[in-house]
Amino acid sequence: MSPSTRSIQTLYRALWVVAALSAAQAPTLQAFQFGVVRMHEDAAAAFAEYVAAADTQFQRRLAGDSPFLWGKQDQARARALARGKIVVDPTPIRNTRESPGGLIHDWTGALLVPHADAERLVAVVSAYDTHADTYGPGVVRSRILERDGTQMRVAVRLLKKNVLTAVLETEHTLEFDRLDSERWWGRAESTSIREVVRAGKPDESLRPPGHDRGFLWRMVVFWRFADTPEGAIVEHRSISLTRSAPRGLRWVLRPVLDGLPRRSLANILGTTSDAAHLP
Repeated sequence: MSPSTRSIQTLYRALWVVAALSAAQAPTLQAFQFGVVRMHEDAAAAFAEYVAAADTQFQRRLAGDSPFLWGKQDQARARALARGKIVVDPTPIRNTRESPGGLIHDWTGALLVPHADAERLVAVVSAYDTHADTYGPGVVRSRILERDGTQMRVAVRLLKKNVLTAVLETEHTLEFDRLDSERWWGRAESTSIREVVRAGKPDESLRPPGHDRGFLWRMVVFWRFADTPEGAIVEHRSISLTRSAPRGLRWVLRPVLDGLPRRSLANILGTTSDAAHLP
């Protein structure tokens, strides 16, 4: 095959990708390729098993059986943090894992925030009554439903927008607590995620949990905060369950699905840092 022929084929493949991504925004293909699906029980079970293993890892960090900070475990990550970079990597070994009818995403991000302390960062992250102001437009509205000591139950309306757009009405249980004088931790778990149909319209409605377009079915988040001589480090590990990419568009959309958690974590950490420095 000549170089010119390979170039032409590469060009046509690139054009096909662009056309497919553009077409994915069309209502007809959206309805066909991203129609309502039901979350498979095996996918939910696989996610629960995965989170149980992550909880064990998290407890080992809190107990001191493994390093508290993920960002300090790797020299390259530690150097990047020292330079003020937001570090986001797949955890523990892969960014996604196939499960029956679903996809498990597992990413961890870290950031060193100069001139801030861990307690201030915890205050920003746990202030759910103001999350729409802090983390908008991805957070449309949020409120604390119940508070009992270190534990909370919150309601959050999320806007997820990439190739397609989804509005999700969610509820979560959370706990934030101090580990010692220099370290804090937090854990959040979704208890209800429902896709909103015709969001903001008079006839707005909610789809049943686990019976929607599958943009987000489950989510568990782990937080770690630590004071250091250079400032406070905040770490965020997010594990989520979504539908698998539709057949036919899987090779096109899989990089998009994989990239969403990376961008989301980087945005959350950067926004948290900015909010911590506000008066």
